[in-house]
Amino acid sequence: MQKDIQPKTFSDFIGQNRLITTIKAMIDNAERKNQSLDHLLFYGPPGLGKTTLANIIANQLNVKVHQIQAGILEKKSDLIALLTNVNENDIIFIDEIHSLNKTIEESLYSAMEYFTFNMTFGVDGNQKIIKMKLKKFTLIGATTKIHSLSKPLKERFGLISFFQQYSFDEICKIITISARKLSIEIDEEAIKLIAEFSRSTPRIANHLLKRCDDFSAKMNKNLISKEVVNKTFKFIELYQHGLTREHLEYLNLLRENFNEKWVSLQTITAILSTSKDQLIEDIESILLQEKYIEKSSKGRRITSLGINYLIKNFKLTNTV
Repeated sequence: MQKDIQPKTFSDFIGQNRLITTIKAMIDNAERKNQSLDHLLFYGPPGLGKTTLANIIANQLNVKVHQIQAGILEKKSDLIALLTNVNENDIIFIDEIHSLNKTIEESLYSAMEYFTFNMTFGVDGNQKIIKMKLKKFTLIGATTKIHSLSKPLKERFGLISFFQQYSFDEICKIITISARKLSIEIDEEAIKLIAEFSRSTPRIANHLLKRCDDFSAKMNKNLISKEVVNKTFKFIELYQHGLTREHLEYLNLLRENFNEKWVSLQTITAILSTSKDQLIEDIESILLQEKYIEKSSKGRRITSLGINYLIKNFKLTNTV
């Protein structure tokens, strides 16, 4: 049976301190006034704890959380089924809420604001609208694309909060706690090395901890040391700052194929056989953060930092 390493209470949750303080104050006041908690919108990169925090809020309120991906809500009947299945003050968590189609989004407006849902019966010219009353609920939306949300939808959330990147110390603490929950023996140097490769993301840090544990067992080691971590990262092709082979191949493309000159995003996606969204979200974000590439209206170009990184690391991809 797989052990659950996700925090269950606010005190167990590491990071996002200002947001946690705000939400706790909102919960205290809602309970004091015997009201439902205002709707919340969380945005930021994936893997930072948006889903985990939604579950913690439900635990704190002692209510059920109804979790769904926005893309599954295709028809009004899907939304009705979701809204009518909640009990008073339950949490509805919609992940990737920017993916809602316009019909579903507009149907949510009255549900969020007035806890009602307009049902339409009949055919054109002879239609009847019945207003269905809903039980009060709290909608928590999560998105990696806040700018894709319409203004009317955003205005219906009582709190919109950005999830900050985690500090190095916070990631180290998360790894330490996860190792304890998983009964994994690991030394301080190994914890710090995993943190360095985690891209400041708890989800990545936990995945890397588990892979190091796999290789530790394979090597018949009772302790995850720096040596075990280095060998693990070599086998899974993970490089400095947590970059992968995909990142290195992208940098190499900009350097070798285009002689370090500007190249359009359309050309890059065609050569790499990937979508624009996948390139921007999965590959470019960390490269821009580390200043290994730069972008402008002319396209993308590798920087001197990117060239130095490539020279240092690209040769390693063929030495595993």
